[in-house]
Amino acid sequence: MRKLISRTRSLITRAPLLAAVFFFFFGIIIWGGFNTFMEATNTLPFCISCHEMKNTVYQDYKHSVHFKNSSGVRAVCSDCHVPREWGPKVIRKIRASQELFHWMIGTIDTPEKFDKKRKELASRVWASMKATDSRECRNCHQFSVMDLANQARFAARIHEDASKDGGTCIDCHKGITHRLPAEETVLAKDEEALDIEYAEEINETCAGCHGESGEGTADGEYPRLAGLDAEYIARQLRHFKSRERLNIPMLPYATERELPEEDVVLIARYLSQIKLPTKLPPIDENKKFDALARLEQSGKVVNIARYPGDVRMGERFYQKECAGCHGRQAEGNKARQIPQLMGQRSLYLKRQIERFRKGERLHDDPRDAGIFKSFSDTEIDNMLAYLSILDDD
Repeated sequence: MRKLISRTRSLITRAPLLAAVFFFFFGIIIWGGFNTFMEATNTLPFCISCHEMKNTVYQDYKHSVHFKNSSGVRAVCSDCHVPREWGPKVIRKIRASQELFHWMIGTIDTPEKFDKKRKELASRVWASMKATDSRECRNCHQFSVMDLANQARFAARIHEDASKDGGTCIDCHKGITHRLPAEETVLAKDEEALDIEYAEEINETCAGCHGESGEGTADGEYPRLAGLDAEYIARQLRHFKSRERLNIPMLPYATERELPEEDVVLIARYLSQIKLPTKLPPIDENKKFDALARLEQSGKVVNIARYPGDVRMGERFYQKECAGCHGRQAEGNKARQIPQLMGQRSLYLKRQIERFRKGERLHDDPRDAGIFKSFSDTEIDNMLAYLSILDDD
């Protein structure tokens, strides 16, 4: 009896310790399970497990520098959209419950629905990043450790300014991974009927210099306009009208009387929709050969002649110095009204670079004239050689 009482007293004495040990290990199990679940929801396979993401933003991501790059370092969804700190991470996960609700009711379950919501969703993410000083971006990118001397020269100038002025990553890099939402502008409304007859009448004036189809001239005097972004064309015409951009041949035409705003919009849309082939189609041997029709076809073919220079070196130079804004394939950036360089006349591009160097035309910032001067003639020629082959099929 005494032994039983002694054992009972011993168990009672040790009970708090046993309970503490039990709850300690139980807590580890619960914590480990919860943390494992949290980390599982941060993986790329989890993020694209629903077709809403896999068929939309994931397709954008696959073509971005965050997916594939020369360093071999990949940033997945959670690296950019989930905080690393525990508190903000939990808050982000709680907010994500709203996404589960909209997934269940099918708010964006088709690409068409997603595109209608793209601007709203993107704006929400941008606002969050702005509010946190691009916190997730700074997990990998910090002004304080940037080697500006080894950056592209335009990028170095922009990063230095941002560091001094309190700029943050998302101010400039909104479209670095995902396609930007379409801007709601007059020119973006392609569904509106285009008055072709009146547009062709306006183009008769333009054709005297730029060609009947906006093809430009091989000597570089007049640029190709066909296929350029409508917003970009309209902006340049407005600059000519305001004399912000001076061009002697444009002076008689770039006035409110000769080119009112509605005509600016119309001709910009008209020229942007012209598609010029880069080579003649094969001759159909089953049809009678029409020499005149073939001659007319050849007049609309624009394939930029191979510019003398080292294409390989030109590609390296372009990708470092220019691709960040003009696109990896020189396709331009419509959302930012940055023109495409692919398919543009080589001598025209060279003339504009010379004007940037002399400060006769503003590139983006007055200091860019010095950057253009720092590029050697050989580097410029090599880049033009690379750009000249991009429209080859």
